[in-house]
Amino acid sequence: MSDEDYVRAEVEDGIAWVTLNEPRRLNPVTLARIARIQDVVAGLSPRPDVRVIVVTGAGRGFCSGADLRDETLRTAPMFPPASGSLLDSRDGLWNLSAVRQPVIAMVNGPAFGYGYELALQADIRIAGESARFGFPYARMGGVSDTGAATWLLPRQVGYALAAELLFTGRVLSGPEAGAVGLVSRVVPDESLRAVTAELAREIAGGDPAAVQATKRMLVAGRDQSAAEHVLMQFQYANRFRPDLGAAAARLAGGRHKDPK
Repeated sequence: MSDEDYVRAEVEDGIAWVTLNEPRRLNPVTLARIARIQDVVAGLSPRPDVRVIVVTGAGRGFCSGADLRDETLRTAPMFPPASGSLLDSRDGLWNLSAVRQPVIAMVNGPAFGYGYELALQADIRIAGESARFGFPYARMGGVSDTGAATWLLPRQVGYALAAELLFTGRVLSGPEAGAVGLVSRVVPDESLRAVTAELAREIAGGDPAAVQATKRMLVAGRDQSAAEHVLMQFQYANRFRPDLGAAAARLAGGRHKDPK
């Protein structure tokens, strides 16, 4: 399979479905495939017809992590920062954090190593009951592929639990991931796509500029002081001043803008 074919991207009704596509081996990555993911999401970010991005894996797995058969993992003299998962953006760092649109990780089966870290970059994670999350780094004699494990995971589940998971390599089931707040929802596997699509449509029905500004505030807030964040809120609140009459009418009638 070519690296071009590894990532499928389809846009429908304002939702971009990005699918990692080697289901026979649970969608492992190489450095070239990570670069391809990078290119695809960077291309989606400026598109006005894309209001939400959903990332998932083909078949019965999200992403099994690094392809250990790939020669570049053994022969590369030096890996790039974050294994090449960074976007040049003032609004974020890791690629799914840095794209303008909200990102949902639809986790369908194993998410190990890089796959786990890719899911962590998303704004929202929804897991099927068969999902599993694991970091094998300490057992293999390595560290995080992208830094998302050591930066984002403690902010999601707390330092102590993140340390336990990283030090031991313990695997969380889908229901366990839900119980500790790693994912927003755990649903039956057969309902996963429908539930994810429903949430994506709900997000796509909002005002895209306001939704994207809110994402920038959420991402920036991880690093800001409270005073810095209030200054950002002040600037954005005065930039985004809705037509209150029209907004009230939409809310009262339960009507949203057509994401098309």
